Amino acid sequence: MKENLLIGGCAALVLVALSAFGLWHTQGDASYHMDPDLAQFGVSYTVEPTDIESKIVSVSIELTPDKLSPDRMFYLDIGEVEASEPVCTDADGTEIALNNLGSAWEIGPVSEDCESVVFQYDVKLGENTGVDFQVDGDLYEDLLAFQGKKVLMMPLFDSNNLTHMEKYISSVSFQLAGGSDWNAIIPFAPANSSEKSFQLERPTWYDYYDLINSSYCFGSFEPLNLSSGGENAVFYLDSAIRESAELNDLSMVISFYNYYTGVFGSNLDKPVVLLRTNEDGESTILSGVGGQSAAISLSMYTPDACQTMSRTLYHAFFDSKVHARNLHYQPNEWLYRGLGDRYVNASAEALPQELKDLYGIQVQDDLNTRYMKYLFISLKDPVMASLSSDMEGSMAAGQEDFYFNVKVPLILETIESFTSQKQENALLHYLMEQPQRQDVNISRLMQDLLGDNEEMVRAYFSGTSFIPNYWNLSAQNWSAEDTVNLLAGYEDTLSTLFDQQYVLYPYDPVFLIKTDRLYQEIEERDLSFATPEVEQLVKDYSETLYLLLMQNALRADLCGIDDPGAAGVKTELNSQENGQIWADYVASVGMEELV
Repeated sequence: MKENLLIGGCAALVLVALSAFGLWHTQGDASYHMDPDLAQFGVSYTVEPTDIESKIVSVSIELTPDKLSPDRMFYLDIGEVEASEPVCTDADGTEIALNNLGSAWEIGPVSEDCESVVFQYDVKLGENTGVDFQVDGDLYEDLLAFQGKKVLMMPLFDSNNLTHMEKYISSVSFQLAGGSDWNAIIPFAPANSSEKSFQLERPTWYDYYDLINSSYCFGSFEPLNLSSGGENAVFYLDSAIRESAELNDLSMVISFYNYYTGVFGSNLDKPVVLLRTNEDGESTILSGVGGQSAAISLSMYTPDACQTMSRTLYHAFFDSKVHARNLHYQPNEWLYRGLGDRYVNASAEALPQELKDLYGIQVQDDLNTRYMKYLFISLKDPVMASLSSDMEGSMAAGQEDFYFNVKVPLILETIESFTSQKQENALLHYLMEQPQRQDVNISRLMQDLLGDNEEMVRAYFSGTSFIPNYWNLSAQNWSAEDTVNLLAGYEDTLSTLFDQQYVLYPYDPVFLIKTDRLYQEIEERDLSFATPEVEQLVKDYSETLYLLLMQNALRADLCGIDDPGAAGVKTELNSQENGQIWADYVASVGMEELV
């Protein structure tokens, strides 16, 4: 028997009730009691460029205890900092023991009368990020730029105490040593001023989020006033490219910026620094984006570089206007990541055609291709169909790709479909209207936005119901070859991702047998791959997709399997015996020549 997976015409059709905890999670604000086993202290960061030719900055972190922990230990989270071997001393210069825990440094035990701990290391800037033509930060005679989390290690707290760090950190400060003739554009300080330091008392999680994600730029910068909706928005241009900045690159930035101003409903009120290109002449300098500042190279040589620029501007807007801690953690990554991807893709579609043509920009994964992938994968593998927010953090790489790049975009578009008649970009504006520096109640958000449709969207998320074609999408005009190639490529992508983690996910070559024979088999064997409603949905959307799924049902029938969409069938069909049955059948009937 086949599972009764509904396509979701109305909430009354949803038969599977979810628990009260459900799919929408909110971190609770239960009364908090300070942990007596943790130290209380101040943190002071000092960064100094020490070897410009080698692009080396030295970092000093001074921890000043207000109250030592019983074990007299301190811990620093390594995070994304690629540092030299550190040294650590107390105020008298006496060396303090260090222990590398892999993801953190354990410091101490310190003496009972310890006045301060100084932890020092070097960081090399301008290194490749792992992505072609991108480098992390950079250093020149006239410029220093980096992202906080690439240079500054932060105190380590467990998940229970991380959100209450202000109870343990009495203050945090930053200063640049050297570069006396430079101006600074850094968090928590006036933009483009000679003030190269800041200090915060009792910094919260939100302060530290901005401290480590925002950009730190030192050098000479010129303000750019770009008109948007009658208001002035201030960008800052690296003075080194004052004469060489490409007008087309500036036009691209203005187009993206105007798009996001429209989406968010207001201008950006935090600085964005447009930097030179790395000295290799083609690599983009990434120097961070957070709620306080952002910095990135202006030049865009490829469509990927344009996408990186758009994503930087999106997060500059979002992180400066939406302050909800729980959006940055599982199980709410679908909202944070999904909204970012949605608007970055939409910003590319909104570009003037002349800029698209000039930079070779084509949106590769639009809503139609995502829907094609969603139906094909979900109807063959119920495990993939059921991926939901409560599984974030425990998915294999292939599952994550399908979840974040295929399913979540469709969920967000579904929400937008239900809310757009009342307000465009309703989900984003709901988040902006919530009390700042508080967790968002996701359950209430979904109920407020969706009303009677909330239960239905939960069913789509859980996989107990398939997402209907709310957008009247169609792939009927696609050639069979285009459809097959798209799905074959995605099958290959998923198989590769699973294989890299040694997770069993057999690769199924995507092709069509002779369609005359397939139609005959459908009728004679009374083949089916889903409920009549779902099959009609697929057939109306794409005849080629319908045939591919019916072909999978034929393959299952030949191997004696009743339900081609049941859990584990993909693996069962690829057993040695069943693989041979299918190979012999295909050889006997032949494959369709696709055009």
